[in-house]
Amino acid sequence: MSTTPEARLATGATVPATLLRAVLGVVVAAMVVVGWAADRDLLAAVVVVALGLGVFVALRPWSVVTAVCAGLAGFLVLVGGAASLPTVMLLVLLVHLATWGSALAARTSWRGRVEVAVVLDGLRSVARVQVGAQVLAVVAVLLAGADLGAADVWRAAAMLAAIGVAVLALPRSPSAG
Repeated sequence: MSTTPEARLATGATVPATLLRAVLGVVVAAMVVVGWAADRDLLAAVVVVALGLGVFVALRPWSVVTAVCAGLAGFLVLVGGAASLPTVMLLVLLVHLATWGSALAARTSWRGRVEVAVVLDGLRSVARVQVGAQVLAVVAVLLAGADLGAADVWRAAAMLAAIGVAVLALPRSPSAG
């Protein structure tokens, strides 16, 4: 009887799942803060509540709280008045990152590790979808009747260019060849 293994599993660099969950919590908290601060002064109580929601999502990423926070951020923008184009674009990105990050974190255990290649491949997919989502965000702000200044147009172009660079620069998965 041979004691040599029949197969070897080779993995790349990994990150701890706790780090992914911590980043997810920060993204969720930022999403709620951006939704609030779109047309209001930022209050310490809002930051505390947002951090609490972020911690809850980090502890239980499989819960519905991520979707509730996204809905809350959208509702805050809706009732708060006209949000600037950069705010809307940032909120679209944060909602997408929060939902994607929540799905990824929900599939990990606390002691687990996730390959960096898996995270980068997922971020590449997020960036690809964001190109269209950001264009739709710009169209929605324009249809809402917002007056866009030259600075807003440049910020929108910069955001779209950054997403385009991310699509091109993030490594492709080996299976996509």
